[in-house]
Amino acid sequence: MSEPTFHSPFDESLQTAHPVSASPPLARGIASLLGDVLSLAVAGGIVAGVADRLSLAVRALWVEPIVFIGRHTWWTAPVATVLLFLLVAATLWLAAAVLRQPQRLWEASLWTFVFLATFGALYTFPQIQRLAALILSGGVATMVIRRWQQPGDTGRRRVRRCALWLTVATALVAALFIFRDARREARSTTGTAAEGTPNVLLIVLDTVRAISLSLYGYARETSPQLTAWGKQGVVFTHAYSTAPWTLPSHASMMTGRWMHEMSADWMVPLDSTYPTLAEALAAAGYRTGGFVANTDYASAEVGLDRGFGHFEDYTLNASQVLRSSSLWRAIARIEPVRRVLGNYDNLGRRTAPDISSAFRRWRSRDSSRPYFAFLNYYDAHRPYLPPEEYATKFQTPGVPLNTRYRKENGSVPNPPTAQIQGAIDAYDGAIAYLDEQIGELLRDMEQRGELRNTIVIIAADHGEEFFEHLLWDHGNSLYAPSVHVPLLVLAPGRVPAGVRVSSPVSVRSIPVTVTELLGLSSGPRFPGRSLRAAWSDSIVGDSILLGVRQVQRQPERYPVSGGNLGAVVAGSTQYIRNFGNGAEELYDGAHDPMQRRNLATRPEWRGTRDRLRSAVDSLFPPRRP
Repeated sequence: MSEPTFHSPFDESLQTAHPVSASPPLARGIASLLGDVLSLAVAGGIVAGVADRLSLAVRALWVEPIVFIGRHTWWTAPVATVLLFLLVAATLWLAAAVLRQPQRLWEASLWTFVFLATFGALYTFPQIQRLAALILSGGVATMVIRRWQQPGDTGRRRVRRCALWLTVATALVAALFIFRDARREARSTTGTAAEGTPNVLLIVLDTVRAISLSLYGYARETSPQLTAWGKQGVVFTHAYSTAPWTLPSHASMMTGRWMHEMSADWMVPLDSTYPTLAEALAAAGYRTGGFVANTDYASAEVGLDRGFGHFEDYTLNASQVLRSSSLWRAIARIEPVRRVLGNYDNLGRRTAPDISSAFRRWRSRDSSRPYFAFLNYYDAHRPYLPPEEYATKFQTPGVPLNTRYRKENGSVPNPPTAQIQGAIDAYDGAIAYLDEQIGELLRDMEQRGELRNTIVIIAADHGEEFFEHLLWDHGNSLYAPSVHVPLLVLAPGRVPAGVRVSSPVSVRSIPVTVTELLGLSSGPRFPGRSLRAAWSDSIVGDSILLGVRQVQRQPERYPVSGGNLGAVVAGSTQYIRNFGNGAEELYDGAHDPMQRRNLATRPEWRGTRDRLRSAVDSLFPPRRP
């Protein structure tokens, strides 16, 4: 059976079905036609952008609740689509002028705009194959122009009026959303902080594993800044995230809750069951600001903005506005386009300087109140694309950098060694760049005299696997490379300097630690043991619980493909259980830090295994089979 086809407005069949007049009157000319087509582009672009956003709303309602969009997309998607349609209109007008066929311009423009609008709406649903979306879009565009003749003067005036009113409406929507954000920030602080109350700065290094930092003994000098700053505070050598991926780990750092206690999941946002650190500090009189580079799983859409008066994820810069349109996202994924532009990064990705600059601007607006700022840096997350100086800093001679390996590579049992090393080299360079940026931020705060009255906590949400356990990426296991993370606390006068704590701790202790250091006597009480106990009394905290829920569309041999995973860290020992297939693993971190030898079946470890199994069963029951 042959593939279905569609006809463009340039087909002879259309000329027969809808004859057009000869050239329009010379007085109108090609210049006048340009005005008509630009008006059509504006009106069509706004309608297409709204349809794009409505498609995402439908997808969120009936397909998957998280679709990774910003709060302003109801107006930024139309604006971005209009820009694309204007470029298309100008290109078609130029072609019509060169070919001396102005009479074809209207139909060509109308067909193209309808095609793009339909494809943009369909593109938001990954379940629809791209070829099917293209065919459907062509069919819809052809049907539209079969029923819409070349407009007369009245029709052209209507299009121009429509473009004008749609533009006004879009501007009003934009003003409404911007006003809403400003009102939210103005009303966010409800309490009054005492004079001299310290600031709180939480820095999260997205996807930075502890074992790749020279701060923790890594052979390459990837983190000289963190090493130097760590001497002014407390460094935790065995800190763990609560999950091997962004959302639940960040949620734990905000609520103090274990992963299994919260709603946060692959397609479930963090709900309002538990108070957040931002809410507690806002109630205590703090300005609260969040600055996020990971706009997928650290955004307002997934619930991490709760309690922040000011929250920047999808910002209103040019690249982020373009990203709000599915058509621009589709264009950005075309390999030849990337090659021509020389840019293989994610469209709209915010770099470390972007995050730091946004924080500085916000901080400088009001110095009368203390602030709580949350900074999420994304530079060490794949793709690893730091500036050239850092990109090649650790490149192994003769090994090409592997900056953009895919999760699908994990289905290859034995990737070439060079591929693995190339990814590690690129990752290490990205970490070194991020380290320098963090050092620059802290130096700036020190020079301003701000650092001496600020509690700084630097942590990572999770790590990364580079085939140590035949796995790529993260979110697919509970092995040490994915969950052993850096953690530092700097607070002159409140935290000792030059202390390294080897007791295992969890990032979920951040909220209770902050409120204890601030001496807050009112507001929510966060669970867990303060980190102060670890550096003050050398008390080993509670057993560290970790978990990740089953993920679809992963290679079958990945642990998370077999079912929900739960783990407990007690001292130097880690027990991992797969609740789907029943597999058990036990590792002795003191003698096997990379977890190469599974001790779960060793007779001499049976007692430890059974005790930790009981802890996982009682403290981390799976919510779903």
